[in-house]
Amino acid sequence: MTLKLIINPLMSSTAWKHLLLIFCALAFAQMATAQESVSPNIQGSDMPRISGRSLDLGTSQLGFWAGYSATNPTLIGRTPDRPFFEINVQYARVLRTGDNWALKYTAEIMPVAMIRQPQQGYAANGNPVDLPGKKQKIYGAGVSPVGLQMNFRRGCVLQPYINVTAGILYFTDNVPVADSSNFNFTFGFGAGVEIWHLENQSVLLGYKYQHISNGYTAPQNPGVDSNLFYVGYAWSWSH
Repeated sequence: MTLKLIINPLMSSTAWKHLLLIFCALAFAQMATAQESVSPNIQGSDMPRISGRSLDLGTSQLGFWAGYSATNPTLIGRTPDRPFFEINVQYARVLRTGDNWALKYTAEIMPVAMIRQPQQGYAANGNPVDLPGKKQKIYGAGVSPVGLQMNFRRGCVLQPYINVTAGILYFTDNVPVADSSNFNFTFGFGAGVEIWHLENQSVLLGYKYQHISNGYTAPQNPGVDSNLFYVGYAWSWSH
């Protein structure tokens, strides 16, 4: 109850908009700074690789990001109308490298997750249905201990990446419908760009398609998908 009272004011209908605007402004400002600092005679893969953005073998990273999904596609899950917000803390370590790529192991902690879900009722056949009216906010937390990320153009200021993650989420109520479960499994895949504005610090701009499902451990398991757009920041160091 105490945690919910602390978090609830942060999850107002406009809080996530302000958060994303701040992060986007930071990202563009830092990208402009990085571009100004690069000599016009040194571009792309010709840039000297330095500690941090070179992502040498054994490099570690610690960062955070915040993401929001306003829509729910039905590629895997079948439940619409469930806006989703998440704050994520991520650790990464470079496992393999090539001339222009680096493969990272990633592990994530989600201290705050929130889904806005319609109040639930039951149809004549006994199946849960969404009721009209104001949505309820259901809070959760979780971990994604299994993840991989591939960065391309390592050593450059702008590094595109693709990634995949898997983990668990626990909510304070059944998600995404009544008679489903508080406990859910998650997996996601996505892409983004890592913008290195300092030797060992980077801005993250990305997209993740995330699926939440209880894996048929409850009577109802329609699953819910999210289009998560996120922004974040990371620090890197070499061992």
